[in-house]
Amino acid sequence: MKRTLLIILVTIPWILFVVFTSSAAQRSATHPGVPEPDASADSLAVAVPSDGAVPAGEPKPMTLDECMRYAVEHSPAVRRQDYTNRSYRQDYIEAVAAMVPSVSGSVGASTSFGRSVDPETNTYTDVSNFDNSYSLSGQMPVFAGLTRINTLRAARVMRSQGIEELQLARDQIALKTMEAYFDVVYYTESVRLAREQLETSTAELAKSRKMFELGLRSAADVAEVESQCASDDYLVTQQENNLALAEIALSEAMNYPADRPLRIVTDPPVETPAGVAPFDDVLDYALENNPKAVAARHDVRYSRLQFSITKGNLYPSLYVGGGYSTNFFMNLDDRSLYASFPDQFRDNRGYYVSAQLSIPIFGGLSRRTSVNRARNSWRIAEQNRIETLRTLQSEVAQAYQQMLGYGKEFVQASKKSDAAKLAYEAVSGKYERGMVSALDLQTAADRLLEARSERLRARLQYIVKVRLVAYYNGEPLIR
Repeated sequence: MKRTLLIILVTIPWILFVVFTSSAAQRSATHPGVPEPDASADSLAVAVPSDGAVPAGEPKPMTLDECMRYAVEHSPAVRRQDYTNRSYRQDYIEAVAAMVPSVSGSVGASTSFGRSVDPETNTYTDVSNFDNSYSLSGQMPVFAGLTRINTLRAARVMRSQGIEELQLARDQIALKTMEAYFDVVYYTESVRLAREQLETSTAELAKSRKMFELGLRSAADVAEVESQCASDDYLVTQQENNLALAEIALSEAMNYPADRPLRIVTDPPVETPAGVAPFDDVLDYALENNPKAVAARHDVRYSRLQFSITKGNLYPSLYVGGGYSTNFFMNLDDRSLYASFPDQFRDNRGYYVSAQLSIPIFGGLSRRTSVNRARNSWRIAEQNRIETLRTLQSEVAQAYQQMLGYGKEFVQASKKSDAAKLAYEAVSGKYERGMVSALDLQTAADRLLEARSERLRARLQYIVKVRLVAYYNGEPLIR
């Protein structure tokens, strides 16, 4: 009996040594391209070599700011708004030019054959004549219900609004790109975590099979581990597909060529602001200076000026003008009958001065209905501004609260991840000694993966919200 017990005590350490050695070899052979679990397993993977070098023939990985800058520079929406602003500038030039007098000139020439009127005697003659006329006229508005001044003001407001709309278009493209960028970062790290989980499950499966061959594990335990390994393999496939879709979405947001590989830096640092501005200060600045608020304010001003323009059409308008004219006449049959061209050009000169008063009396109520429509548009713009400010206020409040919340979640998730890692290592050791079942090992592995995923999500969301709050506080999105 003592001899048998001694043999068992000597055999068990040798069996465990063989199992551990074979499992390490199995891990390297099964997943040669998967990195070993790091001590800081929750740190983001880097898409470039550790020394910062880029392999020959591959594009340099783009940072978040570079992706947003590229997206803004190549965005059709931004270019479209830029062309719209150029049209606003032309409207402004047209409004300025409408303030100065209008001048027009004309030159006419005619030849008559057969019976025609002689300009000297005002009688019909049977001759061939040549008539040449010149005229120059100008007109200037004295009063037109201030429509031209208000048109100029409205054009100036539209230019200012176009500037804000262009900045808003850039910001929206940058925000969309930032969201797509962090989706790629998230799924890149999720793939890494899933592969590490699969690697661990594969190693545990190899151990279980060895121990089953030695009679230390049951077939049910091996089946449980096989089920976990298959589940982890499915998770890797799922996360890889999500990563591919996220990369497509990022390329679309950036308007990046589909035939060029897009590589990004997947380890953005956690930005901890030196001092977070109070919420009231951030909100006040956003409501006063954010492009959404400024554009809504310009829209109200423009609608009010349009109302003034249509209202000015109800008032009388006064125009003054003047003109100059002269002409030259010649008999083609006998050119000596009339004076020379310089003498006729001087002697036939004529001038006139005019004043025109136009009083609108009735025009089918078109002016009155235009005024009513313009007033309604003004009121609609006011309501749109109120709605925009309320929406902006809610966005700022949510971003600020989420920044604080995700900051706390990141700290707590880090502690939870460290604790889950220690718990998994303890359960794994107990499983190797036969103290727990495969189901307990699977539960511990799932909790570890869940804790790492929660930490990753909290970290990335915190980075996004810090940038978003800084944007509402006046800092540019692209740095």
